[in-house]
Amino acid sequence: DLIPVVEKLTNETSYLVVSAVKAVLNGLKTFVDEGTETEVAFKKLLVKLNQANFDRLGFEAKDGETDEDELVHQIVVANMIAADDEKASQKASQIFEAHQENLEKLPAATRLQILINQIKHHETAELTDNYLATYIATVDGNFQRQLASALSYTKSEATLTRLLKEWKNKDVVKPQDLAMSWYFTFLQHDFTQGTIWTWARENWDWIKKALGGDMSFDKFVIYPANCFKTRERLNEYKAFFEPQLDDMAISRNIKMGIKEIAARIDLIEREKATVEAAILATK
Repeated sequence: DLIPVVEKLTNETSYLVVSAVKAVLNGLKTFVDEGTETEVAFKKLLVKLNQANFDRLGFEAKDGETDEDELVHQIVVANMIAADDEKASQKASQIFEAHQENLEKLPAATRLQILINQIKHHETAELTDNYLATYIATVDGNFQRQLASALSYTKSEATLTRLLKEWKNKDVVKPQDLAMSWYFTFLQHDFTQGTIWTWARENWDWIKKALGGDMSFDKFVIYPANCFKTRERLNEYKAFFEPQLDDMAISRNIKMGIKEIAARIDLIEREKATVEAAILATK
């Protein structure tokens, strides 16, 4: 029901409207699987809804841009990069190349999108090395989170294997940063999710030992529940965590996690065909 409504909002410049449309699109993403015809149509819808503002604002911030336009600008660029828009992608690559010797100097407002775009379209082992070296060198926590988030878009098994070796190296990844900066972001992508979930189960004793007294430990229960959306993953989650229900530190989160995943699966099974049809109808 919402899709025909948001389709009419292609020329809106208000941050309130643009951010509301973004919230709708984020909700629709739950029903979109990577590598499907629905994903292709969804990306075209993203471009359709953001093209006018992208044409108006461009990729880079302009002098004298209003506070509202600056907020709209960030949403629009993120959506165009998510949609793999060719013009936006090429511009992001040009800006990256101009700053590749010092990534911290990338424009702050669009830095995350530029870093993501480069991994999505120009991934190499050298690029991964650059991101990791920059991650270790910087003292800016926000920049570190952006680099980790960008790396989660990898489509290389070799890169994934390499990164997982570094997760247990305290000189690279501080244990307290592992859950949110790395684990959560890598769980959100179909390509990386299975490997990361397997890693967590195989290294559970290490996670518990390294983070058992840390506030982020329960996130290793919570984050999979935030991401999983298939019966296979629900069954794996239950098989792994139900035997740990006597651990009072995580038992409540385990019970809530099982309910959350089950509710998401029920929603998808009930609505997926209708939502996919509505997205495909926008092409």
